[in-house]
Amino acid sequence: MSTYHIVSHSHWDREWYKTFEQFRAMLVNMVDDLLQLLLHDPSYRCFTLDGQTVVLDDYLAVRPEREQTLRKLVEEGRLVVGPWYILPDEFLVSAESTVRNLLHGTTSARKFGGTMDVGYIPDSFGHIAMMPCILEGFGIPAALVYRGFGGEPGQNSSEYWWHAPDGSRCLMVHLFRNGYSGGYFHQDTDEVILERFKELQREVDERATTTHRLVLNGGDHHWPDPRLPRTLDLLRANFKGTFVHSSVPAYVAAIRHEVRDLPSVYGELRFGYRYAFNVLSGVYSSRMYLKQANWRVQQLLQRYAEPLNLLGTHSGMPSQLPLLKHAWRTLMQNQPHDSICGCSIDPVHREMMTRFSAAEDVGQSVVDNGLQQLVPVDDLAAGDDRALFLFNPSPFPRSETAAAEVRFYLQDIVVGLNPDVRVAPKRKPVKGFGLFDENGQEVPFQVLSRREDYDITYTRYNYPKQTYAERFAVLVDAESVPPMGFKGLTIRPLKKFSVFPTSLKSGPRFIENQHIRAEVKANGEVLLVDKSTGKTTRGLHLFEDTGDVGDEYSYSYPKRDLRVTSARCKARIERVERGPLRVALKIRLSMPVPASAAHDRRARSTQRVPIVITSTLSLAPTSRALHIETVVENNAKDHRLRVLFSSGCKTKSVFVDSQFVLLERTQQEYDTREFTIEHPASVAPMQRFVGVRDQQRGLVLFADGLPEYELLLDGRGTIALTLLRCVGLLAGEDLLTRPGGKSGWHSETPDAQCQGTHRFRYALLPTSPDENGGSALVNAEAERFHAPLLPFRRKNADPLPLSGSFLSCESGRTTFSALKESEDGKAAILRLYNTTGAAVEETIRFRDRIRTAERSRLDETPCGALPVEEHSALRITLAPAEVVTLRLTFGS
Repeated sequence: MSTYHIVSHSHWDREWYKTFEQFRAMLVNMVDDLLQLLLHDPSYRCFTLDGQTVVLDDYLAVRPEREQTLRKLVEEGRLVVGPWYILPDEFLVSAESTVRNLLHGTTSARKFGGTMDVGYIPDSFGHIAMMPCILEGFGIPAALVYRGFGGEPGQNSSEYWWHAPDGSRCLMVHLFRNGYSGGYFHQDTDEVILERFKELQREVDERATTTHRLVLNGGDHHWPDPRLPRTLDLLRANFKGTFVHSSVPAYVAAIRHEVRDLPSVYGELRFGYRYAFNVLSGVYSSRMYLKQANWRVQQLLQRYAEPLNLLGTHSGMPSQLPLLKHAWRTLMQNQPHDSICGCSIDPVHREMMTRFSAAEDVGQSVVDNGLQQLVPVDDLAAGDDRALFLFNPSPFPRSETAAAEVRFYLQDIVVGLNPDVRVAPKRKPVKGFGLFDENGQEVPFQVLSRREDYDITYTRYNYPKQTYAERFAVLVDAESVPPMGFKGLTIRPLKKFSVFPTSLKSGPRFIENQHIRAEVKANGEVLLVDKSTGKTTRGLHLFEDTGDVGDEYSYSYPKRDLRVTSARCKARIERVERGPLRVALKIRLSMPVPASAAHDRRARSTQRVPIVITSTLSLAPTSRALHIETVVENNAKDHRLRVLFSSGCKTKSVFVDSQFVLLERTQQEYDTREFTIEHPASVAPMQRFVGVRDQQRGLVLFADGLPEYELLLDGRGTIALTLLRCVGLLAGEDLLTRPGGKSGWHSETPDAQCQGTHRFRYALLPTSPDENGGSALVNAEAERFHAPLLPFRRKNADPLPLSGSFLSCESGRTTFSALKESEDGKAAILRLYNTTGAAVEETIRFRDRIRTAERSRLDETPCGALPVEEHSALRITLAPAEVVTLRLTFGS
């Protein structure tokens, strides 16, 4: 006898085709009605509140008096909440963001009385490869998914074992074709209900692997159906089987008792194009400015704020953990799929930028407090800078060129009504200054700019002190900055600036260091010479502009497209930096492109507008990668702008940095006539980098908050990096790439055309054929690019500590992920993972004596003690693709 589990729910997008506050007003009324139903109709057994606890916060902000009612219903199992804080997009956020999401969600749900122990992700646009590993790290044995899978041979059942690259697995429940809204019947007559359920029953019966079937009774922003108990009686009277008003955890518990041999699926789920609107991969590049802001704030919190809070607390600072949790919650409110994917109305995304700024402000405050604890601030000192410090966020020492600023006092500025105060005359500008290490040796530096501007000193016990100052932007030769620590340089005024030797070379069209040489052709194309292999790579850094008449969900080329490249442009090339610590070329070109789509959207306009592109290429003495900063003045609409890197590799595969793992992806071509819903996407997502290699050479592309790339099957291994994808509709129709129809409601979104000035940063690392994304070289260069040394200044007259280090990882082969205070505030959490493809032995040394060391799950639950060597060192082995979390306490 079959049992049909009817699960009532509402999928609640916080913001989408309405603003957050508009949807919250709906949410408050919906939950009010839901509570009335649950409290007064015992036959309406339970309701799933979409797997995310943020909706509880949103509701209680308006209705705080209902908190005890919610708690009682959660404790009784009639209201099912968690495990997420928000339902995330998985590919566009970091692995650590996903971990924080579950940390906040499960903690919040348990405070209300219990959390759903199922990874409820029915509407994410595909799923990351390491999701089974992440769920296992929270003791969650199952996932419920819909998009990104189905419709291919062997994908026609409702349950599978889903395996992650590290060997972990979870039970995967895959929804039937109509997804999470197929079993909602509120507005149907009895005849329609019976007809619909007949077809639905046929599908779920065919897919079932046990005697249990799952039918979700809800939809986007749907109210609970008060008629459901009557509908269940109707189904019982007309169909064989047992019909229960159930929950997702109850269904999973039931099938776990019966599952035996299930089919297996491996890694990421990014296909299913024959099944439904599954992937919608245009979201990787919709409103690229959102992705950049998200990446910037993630990096601030993960790589600077959390470690510096921990280091500060170990030096006596009161914990900033409440502020960090607030910053993470604010950031995560921008990470639901309709938010971070850029597929909502314009007011939604304007509010997101305010949230990004808020999270960034809080994170920066935590950073400042942590640095002030490590190197104290004399808040009475308001004169010249006396010391420059650099914080290293990596667990290994770093020697590189770092950007910083140095300020010299010129004059006091009086604020307020102070008629008796007489300001001393303005000082003369400094004639020169030097930076000296703790041994008294002068350290090379390069002045980038010099200007007069305001300076300010803050104190907790008085008003800020405002002065006028001479401000120097400089590059510093940062030699051996200690791992997860800092190094200080003393600043001394001199009668003149020292002249430092350089190993760099440059000319009107080339820059060169000991590792690579970059040359620029007349059209702006870059040639890169790798001195270690002798290989020259041509055809780098050309721009391509094509039409896009899609929408915020999907890229779609017009029927009569026009491809414009910079290959025939005439570039203006200027040498802008000559060393000693950095050489740079500036390339400026103007590409005339169609102004927009034609009126019928089947072609591009005949009118032309210029896209002005200015790129700065730079090399430091020890750089292994060519760093590029590009500024685009976008005057066009309905188009996609990409930058192309022809690697010269004969390959159809890439290695790509993903969440907690390095993946290999093979690019395939498809006959799109076989796909009647959505065409397979050629683009794919990445985190820190993507690379290619063959038997002769390799090339790695690092990108700062630019998650979309494509490997062109042109025989030259060309990587296309998307800079802008500009469209004017939330959901269009008649898209060539999405013949199945509209994916949402019509809304015009002029802000999604991304007019104006945009800034991008990326880098190219040429490699030998044996280097892959897990090598020590790529790991070190990724750290240089994505986690630069952090400068800070002090004006103190008294001596200051000029170096310090909290921990080091000796192998150079593990990837650092997190160093943070535990969620309960009782321990330190360190997380590393292994992308090398082989086992790695890692030795971790700490400054402080270790009291306890334990392996931990991702949810920070201890799961086994570790032996401590020499009182302050640990030796661990990481299996291929393994994520290791350590829980540590320190002291005698």
